[in-house]
Amino acid sequence: MQFMLQFSLNNMEILNSLAGGGGIYVQVQFTEQPQNKNEVQDMLDFYRPYKLNQISVNKMSIYHEGGSVLMDNLKGKDYEVGTCSAYGAYIVLTDGSVVGCCDEVHIYPKLRDKIPNIFETSLEECKKQSDFLYLNDATFINYCKNCSLYDFFDLNATAKKSINNGYLEISSKVQTRYFVVPEYLSSIPEDVLLFMYENNMVSAIKNFKKGLSHGTDVN
Repeated sequence: MQFMLQFSLNNMEILNSLAGGGGIYVQVQFTEQPQNKNEVQDMLDFYRPYKLNQISVNKMSIYHEGGSVLMDNLKGKDYEVGTCSAYGAYIVLTDGSVVGCCDEVHIYPKLRDKIPNIFETSLEECKKQSDFLYLNDATFINYCKNCSLYDFFDLNATAKKSINNGYLEISSKVQTRYFVVPEYLSSIPEDVLLFMYENNMVSAIKNFKKGLSHGTDVN
């Protein structure tokens, strides 16, 4: 808990200013490891008063030369070339290299001479060259076959929703996301509240209240 104590001392004013809005989406990412698994609930309790937009607790990936595996050796589906939902969030590195996903960074040394560079050609051309590697390069494809991002990136397909200590909890094999329950809904029984979330009623109520706060005619 050393991080949280330091954070609370140095950044309390920042959190207070961000809580509740300003049009800024605030998300905390927490990587679950064997050493900190017992700190997850403490972390959720710590941030609850600040009403952040989202808290994500992610499974730790263990990387090796041939790919990556999620903690607890969870196994997903067999890889089919060109079907990874994680690919396509292009990243420009500080040297101008353009990679198609965050895990491509881990095989960067093996692909170095093939990876496109934005200082040498347009971004659109970089994306085309990156896509070609993704679909055709043996080194890239072999890494994808053992990549934890591919195994579990389709979060919504297996995600389960529940209400947990003032949060909407959406959990899957790779990640658990927490969204704070608005105070004006906190007294509703959990089973009813969960039904409201699953049927998009909470979003409708939030939009209604947002319209009222901005003076919008909601009739």
